[in-house]
Amino acid sequence: MVTELASLTIAGLAIGSVYALMALAINVVFSARRVVNFAQGDLAMLAGLIGVTLISAWGFPYFLSLIGTAGLAAVIALAIERLAVRPLPPDETNITWILSMVAVAIILSNASQLIFGTDPMAFPSLFSGRPIEFAGIRAAPEQLVAIVFAAIFMTGFSVIQNHTILGKAMKAAARDPDMAAMVGIGVQRYIAVAFATAGAMAAVTSFLVGPMTFVTPELGFSLGIKGFAAAALGGLGTFGGAVAGGAILGLAETLSGAYLGSAVRDSVSLVILCIILVFRPTGLVGEVRVLKV
Repeated sequence: MVTELASLTIAGLAIGSVYALMALAINVVFSARRVVNFAQGDLAMLAGLIGVTLISAWGFPYFLSLIGTAGLAAVIALAIERLAVRPLPPDETNITWILSMVAVAIILSNASQLIFGTDPMAFPSLFSGRPIEFAGIRAAPEQLVAIVFAAIFMTGFSVIQNHTILGKAMKAAARDPDMAAMVGIGVQRYIAVAFATAGAMAAVTSFLVGPMTFVTPELGFSLGIKGFAAAALGGLGTFGGAVAGGAILGLAETLSGAYLGSAVRDSVSLVILCIILVFRPTGLVGEVRVLKV
């Protein structure tokens, strides 16, 4: 019983790490522009389909495919920023960006179906199919890699945000773009860097989640919703909160699916999100901000 629970916990933390990586990418953009990139899930899905094609159909080496996919995803993210975000007013009270981001997500989903079809694609893995077992606890190598990557990205982004000029400039550009521009901060440049980073992270996420499941155009919606839920649960703009939110959602889904049935798996995580947002709208570690009007 204990070993089974431990194995389920690792599996939950692994899928939670995928959600955390999605949430981290969403928070990177939010920290720079105060918009939620609802197209992040579909961008990760598109990157996964491109990665599968490069490796399986065209025979590209795994790591070369990852680098190429990350670069292409970053370019697509830059195009999204330039066409769908930059023309919009930066005022936080203006929420027209929601429609813009949702429209981008729909476009990416439809384009993926037209280009790659709707059949599920098996993502190749660097590891054998044999799980790692220690003291009766079983874990797939892909699960452990996902957990490690989430920890590395969280630490890196937290250091950048709080201890580097780049991170402080991005926060200043998001909170008051006019004042940031007056003191010489290239607001649009930092926003573009944030979107490109989120695009590259979408590719990394797809390469991590791909071997755990099949890659289909429908995967984008699920990843996007769970990534946003993890970001909101932990607190938008907080990188440690993104990982905490992803871990909570992943554990809730896995344990509820194992003990209550797969029918309630998705519902449990979203119920937890609703409860947290009702009693703490800023998330677990999010900051309370006052808007001046």
